[in-house]
Amino acid sequence: MRRNLSTLLSAIAVLVAALIPWNQARAQSPSQNTPLAAQIKALYKVTKFGPVAKGFPVLSPGTVLVIRKEGILGVPPANVAFGNSIYRDGQLHPPTAGNRTIIGNVTRSLLVGERVYVQTVDVTLKSDRITLIIVECDSCNGVSKLSSFKSMVTFEFAKGSLTTADPAEIENTIGQILSIDNSSAGGQQPQESSAEQPKQQQQPPEQHSPPPQPLTIQLGQTVDEVRAALGQPDKIVNLGAKLIYVYKDLKVTFMNGKVADAQ
Repeated sequence: MRRNLSTLLSAIAVLVAALIPWNQARAQSPSQNTPLAAQIKALYKVTKFGPVAKGFPVLSPGTVLVIRKEGILGVPPANVAFGNSIYRDGQLHPPTAGNRTIIGNVTRSLLVGERVYVQTVDVTLKSDRITLIIVECDSCNGVSKLSSFKSMVTFEFAKGSLTTADPAEIENTIGQILSIDNSSAGGQQPQESSAEQPKQQQQPPEQHSPPPQPLTIQLGQTVDEVRAALGQPDKIVNLGAKLIYVYKDLKVTFMNGKVADAQ
């Protein structure tokens, strides 16, 4: 009896000794709370949205990204299923035909250059994947009709590489498809303060010279006075005591060398 009990205790001790290293290894294995995952989530700050029923408003804007390649399919914010585009081996693969049948017919391809918010970031070290759920940044894109279409983009890394990857390398990989828009702050373009705005050069007030005095031809003026005021005439009609100066819009008649009439 004692021998059986001793044998049983020895077996339990061996089993416990075998379990301890396994549990330690499990505790030390990468998880969602590793520093790498925290750094990625800090780099891509999520945006908090309000209820879809109230228009899916932005409550707290996060990181804004710019789409760099085609192949991302958006669905309405009320959709449960997403169009999932997968970036693998340097290629962006759009949603499969099977995926498209699930997400429904109301879809829109998100265009290169459009800006999007980050709604969720999922770092799965076990399968070497990082998945971003993105939502159109309507205010950034300057659209008149709000849509807030959303999509999913999954980045697949080489097996076993994500646990030792540098965050800068990961950002560079993700940036091939979705680059961080550093020119935007939460979807709002930064406004220059009044102190930073360049001062407009003040122009001196425009000075207007007084209008020239109208030319005046009076009875009794001499030929020289008329010529000084009007210049040389286009034609001269000399009839002895009567002299006619013909200008473009005026005819001046002299009698005995002085103005007698003007027409």
